[in-house]
Amino acid sequence: ASSEYTRAMSISALAKTISTSSIKVSKNAQSRAISRTAAKPNRAIPACKPAPTPYHALKPQRVCAQPNTQGMARRSLSVRLPVRRDGIWIDSDHQPRGAALEAAGELLPVGAAFYPGVTRIPEWQYAFGIARDPETGLPRFGPPATHERELIVKVPTPAPNAALLYMLTSEVNFNDIWALTGIPVSPFDSHEEDVQITGSGGIALVAALGSETRAEGRVKVGDLVTVYSGTNDLLNPQVGNDPMYAGFSIQGYETKTGSHAQFLEVQAPQMHTIPPDLTLEQAGSYVLNLGTISRCLFTTLQIAPGRTLFVEGAATGTGLDALRSSVRTGLQVTGLVSSPERAAFITGQQGAVGAIDRKDARFAGLFTTIPEDALAARAWEAAGSPLVEAYKSLNAGKLADYVVSHAGETAFPRSFQLLAEGGSLAFYGASSGYHFSFMGKPGAAAPEDMLRTAALRGGEAVLIYYGPRSTDLLDETGLEMIEAARRFNARTLVATTTDGQREFLQSLGFEDAIEGIVSLEAIGRREGANFLWPDTMPRLPDAKVDIDAFKAAVRDYQDRVMKPFGSAVGKILRSADNPRGAPDLVIERAGQDTLGVSTSLVKPFTGRVIFAEDMAGQRFTFYAPQVWTRQRRILMPTASILGTHLCNAYEVARMNDMIAAGLLEVTEPQVVAWDGLPEAHQAMWENRHSGATYVVNHALPELGLRSRDALLEAWAAQQN
Repeated sequence: ASSEYTRAMSISALAKTISTSSIKVSKNAQSRAISRTAAKPNRAIPACKPAPTPYHALKPQRVCAQPNTQGMARRSLSVRLPVRRDGIWIDSDHQPRGAALEAAGELLPVGAAFYPGVTRIPEWQYAFGIARDPETGLPRFGPPATHERELIVKVPTPAPNAALLYMLTSEVNFNDIWALTGIPVSPFDSHEEDVQITGSGGIALVAALGSETRAEGRVKVGDLVTVYSGTNDLLNPQVGNDPMYAGFSIQGYETKTGSHAQFLEVQAPQMHTIPPDLTLEQAGSYVLNLGTISRCLFTTLQIAPGRTLFVEGAATGTGLDALRSSVRTGLQVTGLVSSPERAAFITGQQGAVGAIDRKDARFAGLFTTIPEDALAARAWEAAGSPLVEAYKSLNAGKLADYVVSHAGETAFPRSFQLLAEGGSLAFYGASSGYHFSFMGKPGAAAPEDMLRTAALRGGEAVLIYYGPRSTDLLDETGLEMIEAARRFNARTLVATTTDGQREFLQSLGFEDAIEGIVSLEAIGRREGANFLWPDTMPRLPDAKVDIDAFKAAVRDYQDRVMKPFGSAVGKILRSADNPRGAPDLVIERAGQDTLGVSTSLVKPFTGRVIFAEDMAGQRFTFYAPQVWTRQRRILMPTASILGTHLCNAYEVARMNDMIAAGLLEVTEPQVVAWDGLPEAHQAMWENRHSGATYVVNHALPELGLRSRDALLEAWAAQQN
């Protein structure tokens, strides 16, 4: 995460320099200015007046239009930096500005009827999100109830492969909260806009089409569509593998704009037909949540009937969707909940075979991260026996074949503990924190067998650790791993602890088996205090309490651990098809806790980290977003941890087919009024939301409508 403070200081310094020095206007700049003036001969030159103060300038300046003269190149001007987009957003200006634009016909009132092809598309729109502070330029992050704002922004024009939609509803989810709070990263890091509009998905009318979208003919202006929030690089060859591997971003969080707006520009694959028999509010509420669960269950975990599944947060949101979808698929589901009422809800109404209340006196002290000390970590594991036995008692003595996790760092370790031998845990979020830890499970496998499990292909880049936490020259297991990778014809890089180990390997004649060797000792000698090889993933400050400290800790880890080591690895593994030199696969070691390094270094989306040694009694840690958002995999002899994230456009189409066939069910949402969005976000932030899913009503005249014709008739009735 880049430093917003450093960026602001740079802007501040530049603004000071500009405000105190005279800048000569070049002849080219003069020509451009004269051309612009000549192109608009009838435009009156306004009287000199104070201009809006952008965040780029520390002091207000008076800016006025001046006649262009031939002497312009010889005079000095006090120039301010340009305002990005369309100005700044000051709370006190919002209502009068909105009223003026509505009166001028350039802004639709919230809830207005919109008839595609008939109603004129306005220049401006209302949207919810956050803006940069007009004085400092820093994003105004904070709790949704106090920091989320209704804004007025431009309506975009659709690109050739895109469409412009008039949003009727929008989905409410935790992506919004991450964007509003800047946790774990600032959405402004990926764009230079002055505002971030939140919202991922919803239901809409097609208002306008880009040229290529129109030519395709799949959708037309006036169609009613449900909106999938995934965007990607449509022309990237990786789309043929999985669109999520091709510059994938979730709209409203990883892009500059989202669906909590009156209008939204989307790529053509984001528009989908609505499954039958859904109300419009249902149709606008499910794609992100249920799409995430569909990929998690059917693509990532590949669940099978008759198996056992444990799901966190089973009474609301994605947890409830996971429970209901798994029950309908024939699984025996147990849910983690936070009250007796929620336990009764999932067992009495949703088909769960049992519930574990994390606030039950037997379990209340168990849901914590694992202590770093080895003896304390083993004691933590032993303390979980009552939880393990409670789960077994609900499932005929069996542990979970599958776990669906999303509650974060305090729930994850215990959920992994409930995993049966050979089981898989998939996770797609971390609402309580990102420092994930788990205790290894017993069991070992031959390195070659684990490489086969990971489907290693010839020519793929492999990183192997040799002699971890040791100065011994001989590491027999490490040599076995090198030989196994050679049999797969992999491009292998070995990381040794000492220079002596590196020289020992070089003396063994491994030239045909090893692409290169890096020594941690040599990196430390070269980098000095700028390099740190951690004993474990360092604890991160609580992002909710101190976001700056959290970001500083992440940045320090990146700068002192990942950059020096990653640079050394990349120089050796870099190739035409792998310009950054990221390994396709890392063979980790049970004798060290560097999983946080390996999961950050291995290739995103297709990368695998494998273990072959017995991991029992050992604590392992990693940074959660590096696994879930990049869909990396951790494969162990008797368990696996799988990152999963939303879904692709094809999976949305397949999900809609399953809904139509009755195999999946859309949860009835709680409908929130447009101006109630900040409070709905706050309720989710504090885990006190009562509805399974929230949907914001933008322009539905009434609830219960089931078609476009019914919508248009209801609008017409209102106007009459």
